[in-house]
Amino acid sequence: MTHELALFLVLLKDSALALGGLGSLPLIRQDLVATGIATDAQVVQALAIGRLSTGPNGLWIVSLGYQIGGWSGAAIAVLATSLPPLVMVPATAAGRRFLLTPAFAGIVRGATLATAGLLASTGTSLIAQGGVTTAWWQLAIGAVAIALTYQGRIHPGVVVVGGALIGMLLGR
Repeated sequence: MTHELALFLVLLKDSALALGGLGSLPLIRQDLVATGIATDAQVVQALAIGRLSTGPNGLWIVSLGYQIGGWSGAAIAVLATSLPPLVMVPATAAGRRFLLTPAFAGIVRGATLATAGLLASTGTSLIAQGGVTTAWWQLAIGAVAIALTYQGRIHPGVVVVGGALIGMLLGR
């Protein structure tokens, strides 16, 4: 199997199993970093580029694909991350009746909670791997951000801007 095909299959699988945005991060880290195809530094750089860029959150994978394989890696990443949602459109139209059942709602809730746990675990291990020490005030900002956004009354953008401003003031 060629390197490009292997990259495509990994990204396709990970994108298909993710619930969106950063949901594929734990899977990609396991499949690409653990096998030596990518490094933690490349993943962190791709995440930073994805967060700073416009567009959907999941496009950080395109940046990672570029870091791994240049322009062909980026094209592979675009194709691999675009296919699962494009397949879901006709699939949801066909199974619309099932999608509105309480059983399916439970599946989505369970998968969402599992993804949140995997993201928390992956984020913690990325911080620990990078040798970055976390100050008490950074943990406090994170806890306050969770508390403020938990019930959805405050827009996450306001929390992000507020956290950035506090980080600029305290991060000297």
